[in-house]
Amino acid sequence: MRQDRTEWAISRLRTMPERLFYVSIILLSMGHRQVSSTARMLLKEPDRGALQSATFHTLRTYLTPVHGLLRRELKFAADLAATPAIYQEAHKWLAKQ
Repeated sequence: MRQDRTEWAISRLRTMPERLFYVSIILLSMGHRQVSSTARMLLKEPDRGALQSATFHTLRTYLTPVHGLLRRELKFAADLAATPAIYQEAHKWLAKQ
C-alpha cells in the first residue's frame, strides 16, 4: 500500500516542469520540515505544469510519501548506489545543470 501511494505521488509530481520536480526531490531529502517548505516553494512558482491549480494541502499530500521514502532509505544508505532511484535521478539531473 505504501509503495503504491508513493509511486502515485511521484507520478503526479512528475507532471511539473523537470526543474521543479528534481529540486523538490532534492529538498525533500534534506530534513523533516522540508515537506511544508517545499510545498510553499512550489506554490510561489508561476508554472507548476499539470499541478498549476494545486493547493498547499494537495502539494503536501503528494510530497509526504516521497519524503517518507527518501528519509527512510537515505538513513540507511551507505552510498549513492543504495539510495532510491528517484534520488539518484535527481542527483544526475543536478550534476548536468
